[in-house]
Amino acid sequence: MHWTAFTLFGALFGFVLSRSRVTDYNAIAGMFRLTDLHLFGVIGAAIAISALGLWIVRRGGNRTVTGQAVEVRRKPWQSGAIWGGLVFGAGWALSGA
Repeated sequence: MHWTAFTLFGALFGFVLSRSRVTDYNAIAGMFRLTDLHLFGVIGAAIAISALGLWIVRRGGNRTVTGQAVEVRRKPWQSGAIWGGLVFGAGWALSGA
């Protein structure tokens, strides 16, 4: 894919994030204070769309640009993911960004 396509997709993605107030300090702070719950809906929608997309990729027999079969495998569980998530969430909550 050409770099301009990535740039356009990135700009569109950033625009959608800003319009859904994902980058708004007050929305982020409200989410962590449990006073503004719309970001939970945005995150839930992203999870649902991703799950549907992965299901379609797994079932569809899709191929990459080079013709290889797309394989989606489960990653092994790592306990460090819990600690990493907690540190990430704490930093996100403290900075609000």
